[in-house]
Amino acid sequence: PPDYEIRKRKYFLLETEDGPAKSSEVDLVVFHPHYPMPLRKKRDVLASGVAAAFSVKRTLNRIEIGEAYEQAAMIRQGMKIREGTPRDHLAPPMFFGLLAESHSGKKADDPKLKVKALVEEFDKEVRTPRDGLDMLCVADLGYWVRSTSIVKGETLRSMRMPLSLAQNMPPAIVDLMSGQDIVMSGLRHDYDDEDPLSPLAHLIGSLWGKLAINDKTLRPLADGFRITKTYPDRGGLTFRRWPLVDVTNEHIAKNVKRGFIPNADWQYLF
Repeated sequence: PPDYEIRKRKYFLLETEDGPAKSSEVDLVVFHPHYPMPLRKKRDVLASGVAAAFSVKRTLNRIEIGEAYEQAAMIRQGMKIREGTPRDHLAPPMFFGLLAESHSGKKADDPKLKVKALVEEFDKEVRTPRDGLDMLCVADLGYWVRSTSIVKGETLRSMRMPLSLAQNMPPAIVDLMSGQDIVMSGLRHDYDDEDPLSPLAHLIGSLWGKLAINDKTLRPLADGFRITKTYPDRGGLTFRRWPLVDVTNEHIAKNVKRGFIPNADWQYLF
């Protein structure tokens, strides 16, 4: 968006008292429109004034992905939960992505599957969806974007099926059938798309969608990108799952259970 200025090489001043006071250097920073212009010139900036940030690498490899996950988690753990809504617990106040020109897996039979294995491996270490890497764009390979959703347990609880069939179902579906509300999150990429848009096009459309989660004024164009499939809205991914109450709180879990959705902050997909 035209009023979201981009700057390079900044350090974030964090908000919590039980962790680092300042982040390591971040390559690209996208400021909120409200962040004061004179403060944008400083080397150290307030994390609360940043809408999105990116680590930038020339060639992607396992080490680079792992470092991006660590940096994303450290920054978001250094920012306090704002309000008592699902959005504040599940969507980060600042989105964090990894950008690369190329990748080190060109000799692999399918380099996308190599990336898939790596992001799934690092996702297993993510404390909550809010801490995970949100976007991964490799210019000559593809684009991955985080999808996080609340799935209500009552969806399948009323279904009747043979015990032998239930024993072979994925654990996430078994959770649903038990009536437990869960959160599912993972990095999405359409591995079956034979004629995908460029990774950069996917990045632009997806970034608008992410920014619109925290800025309602961006939704008209973000919705346009979504309905014209400018970024992946389907595709294979391995969801990590958490009980809803474990990644929010009892108040939110109770309101979700009774279908309480007063505004967009209570939406179930981020």
